[in-house]
Amino acid sequence: MRFDAPRRPGWRDLRAELRRGLTEGRLPVFGLPDPAGDRSGDRSDEWFGGPGGDRAGGRFGGWETSDDLLVAVTVEYGDPALAWLEVETARWDGTIRSTPDLRETLRQHLRLAGVRFADVTWDESETAIVVDGRELTARVMRAGDDWWAARVVFDGGAFGELEVGLVAYRKAFEPRIVGLPDAVVAEMLNAPLARQQWPQAELSREPEDPGGEPHRRLVHLVLRSAREQVVWLDEGGPAPRMPVTWPEIWRSAIRRQADLSGESEAVAESAVQSLLSQLTSLQSDAGWFREDERLRERAISETLLFATGLSVDVPSRPAQEAWQEREGTRRLAPRPAVEASAQADDHWLSLWGEWARRAR
Repeated sequence: MRFDAPRRPGWRDLRAELRRGLTEGRLPVFGLPDPAGDRSGDRSDEWFGGPGGDRAGGRFGGWETSDDLLVAVTVEYGDPALAWLEVETARWDGTIRSTPDLRETLRQHLRLAGVRFADVTWDESETAIVVDGRELTARVMRAGDDWWAARVVFDGGAFGELEVGLVAYRKAFEPRIVGLPDAVVAEMLNAPLARQQWPQAELSREPEDPGGEPHRRLVHLVLRSAREQVVWLDEGGPAPRMPVTWPEIWRSAIRRQADLSGESEAVAESAVQSLLSQLTSLQSDAGWFREDERLRERAISETLLFATGLSVDVPSRPAQEAWQEREGTRRLAPRPAVEASAQADDHWLSLWGEWARRAR
C-alpha cells in the first residue's frame, strides 16, 4: 500500500520532498544487510530479538537538505523506546554544511536522555567495517555500555565522497553496511513516515518561581534558565525546565508592559522579547554581567526602566539605543551583511562596557 500526504494548502509534503531528493540521484541510501542474506558471524539476533529481527523493518527517520539539495538521510531500526540503531548517509560537498563531531553527536543523544557526561566512560577507537563488500576503517566513539557512534568516509564513485554514520543505543556494533536496493527504498518511501519532531529531553525538577514584580520576575526566571541551559549543554543531565506557572508569568509581564507603555499587547510583547534578548545577550557576552551581582542588578533595572518608558534618561541610554539600532540592523534583511551585524554587536557591547567601568 502506498501512503501519500493529504493535500492541504500551506502543508509541506515531507514524503514528496524526500522522494524528489532521492529521485534526483544525489545520494544513495545505506542500511543494514537483508536478514535473508549471508549472516555468517552476524550477531543481529542478540540485539534485534529473533531471526532477522527489525533488520527487515527499516524506516526513514529523518533527512536534511541544504539549498534544496538532499545532503543526508537516516534509516532507523529497532524500538525508539528500548533499543535502536540509526544509519545516516551524508554527502556534504557543494554545501555549507560539514561533518558533525562524533563526540558531540553522542553528547546530544545523552543530553536528551538526561545522562550526565561525567557519569559514563568515554572511549575512542578505530575498527574495521564492511561497506558494500569493501573493508574500510571507521572511527568509533563509545559512551558507557549503552551508547556508541561510528563514522566512515569513502569514495562513493559517481556520488563523490560519502559518509556513513551510525548511532546506537543498547545495540552491539554492526560491522556490515550495504547500499539498500531500490525496491527496499521504495517500500520505505511508501510506508507511513515517522513523525518529524525533536526528541523531548528528560526534564529536571520543577524550578522555584522567583515571584515579585511581573517584569523582574520574568527576567530573573529567563536569565536563570539561560545559565542552566549553558551548564546542560556543557555537562548533560536532565534538561532545564520552566515552572508550570510560566504561561501566567509571561502573560502578566506582557499586560504590565502594555499598561505602562500604552501600546497594544502585540507591541508590548515585542518590547518584552527585545529586553529579554538584550539581557540574555549581556549574560552570554559580558563577563561583568555574570560575575558582578551589583552591576548585573543595576543593568537589569536600567533596562527595565528604559524598555517600559518609565525613564529613558538612564546612564546606560547610549547602550540601550545601540541595542535598538542593532535590532533594526538585523530586521533590515533576512540575512544582514555579516560585517554590519558584527559592527553593531561590537558597538553595543562596548557601550555597555564603558557603562560598567563608570558604574564600578
